[in-house]
Amino acid sequence: MTRELRSLAVKPLAAIIFSLTSAITTHSAMAQQMATINQQQQTGQLEEVVVTANRNLLADGGKMGIVLINQSQIEAQQPQSIAQALKYEPNLTVEGGPRAGNQAPNIRGLSTVRVLQSIDGARQNFNSGHRGSYQLDPELLKQIEVKKGPASSLWGSGAIGGVVALSTKNAQDLLGDEKQLGGYLKQGYASNGNGRRTSAAIFGKTYSNDGQHQGLDYLINGVTSDSDDLTLGNGEKLEKSASKHNAWLAKAGWNPAQGHRLEVSFRHNNRDELTPSNPGVSEGETPLIQRDSTDQNITANYWLEAFAGKHSSRLTLYQNQTKFDEFRIALNQQDKTEVDTTGLALVNTSEGFGGQWTYGFDVYQDQIDTLRAGDERPADLNAEHTTLGLFAELALSLSENLKLSPGLRYDRFRAENQQNAPHDNSAVSPSITLDYQLTDWLNLNIGYAKAFRAPNVEELYADGTHFCMRGACSYFIPNPDLNVEEAANTTIGANGQFADLWWSGDQLSLDATVFRNKIDQFIELQPISFHPKYFFPTKFSNLNVDKAQIEGFELAGRYWLNDLELSLSYGQSRGIDLSDNSHLNNIPADKWVLNIGHYFLQKHLKLGLNATHTSAQNKTTAEYPDPFAGYTLTDIYATWEAARGNMGALKLGLSLNNLTDEYYRVAFQDLYMPGRNIQFSVNYSF
Repeated sequence: MTRELRSLAVKPLAAIIFSLTSAITTHSAMAQQMATINQQQQTGQLEEVVVTANRNLLADGGKMGIVLINQSQIEAQQPQSIAQALKYEPNLTVEGGPRAGNQAPNIRGLSTVRVLQSIDGARQNFNSGHRGSYQLDPELLKQIEVKKGPASSLWGSGAIGGVVALSTKNAQDLLGDEKQLGGYLKQGYASNGNGRRTSAAIFGKTYSNDGQHQGLDYLINGVTSDSDDLTLGNGEKLEKSASKHNAWLAKAGWNPAQGHRLEVSFRHNNRDELTPSNPGVSEGETPLIQRDSTDQNITANYWLEAFAGKHSSRLTLYQNQTKFDEFRIALNQQDKTEVDTTGLALVNTSEGFGGQWTYGFDVYQDQIDTLRAGDERPADLNAEHTTLGLFAELALSLSENLKLSPGLRYDRFRAENQQNAPHDNSAVSPSITLDYQLTDWLNLNIGYAKAFRAPNVEELYADGTHFCMRGACSYFIPNPDLNVEEAANTTIGANGQFADLWWSGDQLSLDATVFRNKIDQFIELQPISFHPKYFFPTKFSNLNVDKAQIEGFELAGRYWLNDLELSLSYGQSRGIDLSDNSHLNNIPADKWVLNIGHYFLQKHLKLGLNATHTSAQNKTTAEYPDPFAGYTLTDIYATWEAARGNMGALKLGLSLNNLTDEYYRVAFQDLYMPGRNIQFSVNYSF
């Protein structure tokens, strides 16, 4: 950390940590997030709704724009990536192509560096070239939350498009109230790619849920998978799409006294594959490499609840290390990329002084080191990026039915390397939301938020050879004077809740959202000079380009009646470059999703269908001059869980994805997606 930012960070850190330490020694009440232990439902599934994407520790889950995917949904879908678990949501798409290790979610037309990812409260800042940024296996997850739209007022840089907040399992999730020890062994198979997948876990605790919750709990969870080349909907193999993957999670929790909890986790993820250097294209378009990626993380979380449940604190200390070792086979070149992130975050939520306050700070540093061996290569990059952010948000009840929520965040950041001038800047991110309960069944809300993204060190300091062809080369030119990307988003929403409409006990939920997101100072790699004779671009640099605007709407309806679940949603996004009114790349095509689910056999068996119709995308650019065809996908799933006996329980899962073997391509992606895939899993738990 540089001297200037160290001085900036140490004083507020010391003061806040001292205040937190004092509070820990003087207050006692069990933290709401720990005290809310999963209750076992009639289905045998463990469910808990704990919304953290809005950083409000006392929230009830009603925050505008939050999408929640729980553990039972993840298990039914059997996704191979985080992005696949989100594919049924309106204005969320899977980008990166068919290789699971390269996939990421696109939220309302924005993705990668413009969507912030966190795991158990720890920021995940790795993003480099054509390397995957989502390094967590879905098998280790408790839930996935998505905050659609800008969220910089609480999260800071990178949340222009939204936030994907991931929460991993722990022993409390899996044991429920009565058990002290448990575990499971799960075996899965996928027909497309002949995939084999094995996972296992052991977990336990030394206390019972008698209201005290004092003691230790632990979990060790691992998964390994191996798959061959994927088959597309036309029957052809996607060459060099096989991969080997293993991941594991170790987590220990300690409840030293009523109102306190410490949880420490260690994650490890490794993927080994022979693939094009850009996995989003076919073999032969970019050099073939042997890629070995390793992602490791250690996170410590401390929760505190005080003042009879009117105050909660969460202190998070973490370190991520992500490494890519790559060997370019034809050119005999070795590449290494490593990003280390060390961070500390404190989030508080307090009731009083006129409302509910969420406030705290983040401080984190990214250290980036690369090695590009061989001639005519990009220069080695050794740089660091340090950020300090302070934030506050107030939920203020103006009347019984009217709530106003203003928020504000200040960030100071600095990037530097040895070869170029440092980049030192700051940003202020305000937000405001007005929520009005018009009737007992209709809620209206309107929100405005400004957000930003600081340029990363690759964008600031990229140097050396970009590429060579026909005896001529093109070069990167560093640009340490880049401005931050800025966004201004307006959202209007309505939610209706109805009960006992046609039959006793039925429920209906209707949601509508309209949004407009204006992004200024977009950072893009642009040619800045050309060969005088061949008009060949000889120099490239990252530049701030003109404004863009993305707008659209989402509609969703959900209906429940006894054992029946129905939902229908529609999402539409449009994106234009405001300088010339041309279309933008990577805007999702219009999408309808129908879901039907029904429980049988006293809720031990559930059958479901997800039908997705994606319209043709003909609002394309010069880079993609031809329209992308529309397609319809049909997915069927079934889960069956036997009644738990003295010897444990057996659970079976079956999913048939792309049942009709559709040959389709997601808009603005180069590769076609996999064809029919039958997945089967057997899970024995005790």
